[in-house]
This record gives sequence, structure tokens and C-alpha cells, in this order.
Amino acid sequence: MSRSGRDGASWIIGAGRMGQAFLTGILKGGRGARPEETIVCDPDPGVRERLSRERSVEVVGTVEELLLRGEKSPPSLVFWSVKPSLFPDLAPVFGGLDMSPLGVSVMAGTPLSTLEEALPRWRWIRTMSNLALTRGEGMTLLTTGVRATDEDLSFVSRIFLELGRVMMIPEKDFDVATALAGSGPGLMALVLEALSDAGVRHGLKREDAVFLSAQMLKGTAALILDEGMDPSELRKRVASPSGTTIEGLVALEEGGVRASFIQAVGRMVGRSAAMSVESRKEESHSHR
Repeated sequence: MSRSGRDGASWIIGAGRMGQAFLTGILKGGRGARPEETIVCDPDPGVRERLSRERSVEVVGTVEELLLRGEKSPPSLVFWSVKPSLFPDLAPVFGGLDMSPLGVSVMAGTPLSTLEEALPRWRWIRTMSNLALTRGEGMTLLTTGVRATDEDLSFVSRIFLELGRVMMIPEKDFDVATALAGSGPGLMALVLEALSDAGVRHGLKREDAVFLSAQMLKGTAALILDEGMDPSELRKRVASPSGTTIEGLVALEEGGVRASFIQAVGRMVGRSAAMSVESRKEESHSHR
């Protein structure tokens, strides 16, 4: 069995939006997995029925069913996409199997130390992504555990590159990067909602206002990403003397919008750090 995880079954534990997006990634070019090699575990019967029909993969409802499959054919890749609070109870069950696969976690606030303490023989890669993953425009953060290899990192990166963009960062930066990349879409949704409300206030149909605002945000991001333009430079180009843009910028500065965004990110970073502490406490209690 290849250490990179290419050979053997792929398991996905938790088939929410992230789990289903990862399934898309491994069935595309990055992973090259065959549906018959892939097993998804999720308790929701509706999700299981749909995935079985649309993706032609094996879907089970319980971890016990999954482990029965593992006795005959241990997985080479296991993707964890469950609520972080469930991990301390689930991990010991997997520790009883004679296997040391590549584990990939997208569980928020669950540090590598928690993953490696629970399943020390596994090679771990911690990830964090955002909802745009489901549209092929995700931003995924990666950091590796002590046993993961460069080949593992390259392999997992290729999976997520099927779903958007990838950035390798040290785990110490995960909280702030998660606040920007993982929680940022929620902030931008509020911005788009506010811009749309403004358009409606001034006579636009809501659907037109939403479309104009969303396409504007998409185009702005493309300019910055594709041309490597600094946001301040783009702002200066658009804000011509005595023009409409500068009037809007002045209003935002008067309202403290810039400071509010900085404060919001600070609050999210703090919450992400607190979740990591809570995860370590839960793992400690599970071993008592």
C-alpha cells in the first residue's frame, strides 16, 4: 500500500457540505479514486440515499458498519468532517484497527496535537476551508503533523486544488487564517446584503441589486488575485477626485467600518483559539 494514500479505500466520515465537496475532489483528477473504492459514513438516511444514487459510492450509516469494512480492506485515506465534539468519542474506536492511514481533518478548532494524541499511528494533515469549496472556488489552509510526509502534503493539496486554491501555513497561524478564509464569507454575505438593501432603497429590484453586488465582489477579487494588485491600489484607482467612490469611502470611514472589520476578525481569532482549548479539554476528559 502506498504511503501517499493512492492505493486502498478512501473513507469520508461525515457527509455534510465539506464532506461532499471532498468526495468531489477525490473522484476528480487530484485523487483519481474510483467510486467502488470510496465509502462515506453519515447518519442521515436522505444524504446516504442521494449519494448512493448520484455518486455510485458505498454509503453506511454508522461507524460500526465502516469498521467492519475496514477489517477486510483497511483505508489508506480517512477524511474527518464531523462536529469536533464527536471526535474524542469516535477516535478510540478507530484506534483498535490495525491501520495507519493518512488522516485529513477539516474539524474546526481541533489542533494537530489532539488528532495525534488520539490516533498516534496515523499521518495527519489538518485543513480548514470555506463554503465556496462546493463551487470550486474554495480557499483551503493546510498544515501537517509530525508523521505526514511531503508526498502526503502534495497529494492532499492536489485534491483541494480541484476545489479552489490552497495555502500551506504553520499551525500557529491557523486561527487568524481561519477567521479570514473560513469565516470571511459570512462577513462578505453581510456586506452584500447591505449593498443590496442600499440598491433596493434607491429603486432597484432586489434580485438585480443582489446580482450587481455579487458580481462586483467577484470581479474585485479576480482583479486582486489574477493581477496581484494590492487592495489599496485598486481603491485608489477607482476613487477619482470628487467622484462617487470617494464619497462612499468617506461615509464608510465616518461610520468606522474599517475598525469594525478589524474588530470582527479579532473576535473570530479569539473564538477559534478558544475552540482549540475546548477541544484539548474534551480529549483529555475522554482519556480519564
